[in-house]
Amino acid sequence: MNQPLVSVVIPFYSGQRWLKEAIDSVLNQSYENKEILVINDGSNEDISDLMKSYNCCVNFVYKQNGGPASARNIGIEKSSGDYIAFLDSDDIWLQDKLTDQISAMEVNNYHWSHHSYEMFWEGKEKTKLIDTSIYSGNVYKDCFISFKVQTSCVVVKRNILFKDNIRFPIEKRYGQDTDFYKQIAEKYPIGYINGIYTRFRIRGSNAGFRAFVQINDKASTWKEIKENKSVLSILPRPVIFAYKVSTLLSKWINFLNKKDKMVEIHSKILYSLPYSIFKFYSRKN
Repeated sequence: MNQPLVSVVIPFYSGQRWLKEAIDSVLNQSYENKEILVINDGSNEDISDLMKSYNCCVNFVYKQNGGPASARNIGIEKSSGDYIAFLDSDDIWLQDKLTDQISAMEVNNYHWSHHSYEMFWEGKEKTKLIDTSIYSGNVYKDCFISFKVQTSCVVVKRNILFKDNIRFPIEKRYGQDTDFYKQIAEKYPIGYINGIYTRFRIRGSNAGFRAFVQINDKASTWKEIKENKSVLSILPRPVIFAYKVSTLLSKWINFLNKKDKMVEIHSKILYSLPYSIFKFYSRKN
């Protein structure tokens, strides 16, 4: 059976030791027909030695710093595969990830797919398995409530990104991944690949877990959807209420942030109500 070409897009800004682990995890895949594009997002690190050592098998692309969304978009533009697989530079793939995922996508004609993953803490023995099997089929509404799919687990058919002009939003500081998912999910159901194929590294304070970031992300989303009747019609009223509360909290927290070093603690306390609502109405319930 002929293997379709898979373009692996890896945005990079810092941590070349982790980047090496990420690249090696792609090169060690049992799947052979792949191209690797590392998008250097204006990093201050000298990775010339790394580039020399992988010169034969990795395409390094340099760009001015613009954030991971812009780096992934460059990767999409430079790609030539039938599929595009995303891998963050500090994450790791297990050996059969592409073999099993692409095979399932070919058999089931999935336009995009994902799988479960393992979280591991840098410098610690702590790990946690995250089962995302609940997300399959139509997940458009989930993208506005709770969608815990990690980018390093996602593979997309390249042609739909160009046909429907789907890209990561470069104007957003946080939540770029979810916005990307929304664009795809509005038109295409997602396939779930049974198994754990990615190790997701937790280092320091990951932005996605911070209440301050969550509040601002929800406020940003509400600004985008508050006049969108088609989206509002599929959201439960308490979820809409949680968005409105988050917007008020965002205004207050951002004012407080200029003066208060304990902003994250305050954010966790204040976000507890909206968070509880989003969690209650997530697909798990």
